[in-house]
Amino acid sequence: MRRLLLALLFLVCVLVPARAAELPTGDGATGRKVFGAYCAKCHSLDPMELGKRGPHLAGLLQRRYGSVEGFPYRMVWPPAEPKWTPAHLDSYLEIHRLAEPQLRADVIAFLQAATKGPAMDLALGDPAGGERLFNVKCAYCHSLTREIAGQGPGQDRYEEITRALERRPWEPLTAIPETALVTERARRGPHLAELLTRAPGAAEGFPYRFVYEIGGPVWTAPDLDGYIEFHARLEPLERTDLITFLIKATR
Repeated sequence: MRRLLLALLFLVCVLVPARAAELPTGDGATGRKVFGAYCAKCHSLDPMELGKRGPHLAGLLQRRYGSVEGFPYRMVWPPAEPKWTPAHLDSYLEIHRLAEPQLRADVIAFLQAATKGPAMDLALGDPAGGERLFNVKCAYCHSLTREIAGQGPGQDRYEEITRALERRPWEPLTAIPETALVTERARRGPHLAELLTRAPGAAEGFPYRFVYEIGGPVWTAPDLDGYIEFHARLEPLERTDLITFLIKATR
């Protein structure tokens, strides 16, 4: 076993410098699919998600190998290499039996975008998945069109809806039953029409509990990412899907 670990470490030390200039251009959208099929069983993009066999990948390219505590790392990164790089990832993925260079490049392109936090690359977003999330997490309070506020469904559905709205990232995504959804003119929150051309709190007629602070005069994708993380408890890829959908659906 010791010899195997030393051999793996040798491969990383020798191959990484040579590969730094040889990596093909990756496609992040394809990389997302490969990540889901090949990596997501052991790794999460959300630092708060528990129960995975391997460490989370949030902020991956800003940290050293082995820096997330609580995991039995099989090898130790060379002291001369303080942080992960695309070349390190390429060697690591090959060691872990992802043999096709282009697929490794696709996963790396995905990870470069998906592990850096807010303002993820929206080219990775799946608007169809975002629409499903909107119907589960947002449609109870918000409409995509201009409409009048109302009381929503009866009290008998309150607990059922609350459970769906308060889902944690590691819990299964369960849709609110169709009979629990509010009617077309009975939303608790403001409509989202033309969302990215207005400021928080700009839709009149709603009892805002607070006005969310954003970095500029109107909502942007990074602002939405921060708000959704704060309010809806979605993991990074889910937020990207939802934002991608909202950008298309609220124009």
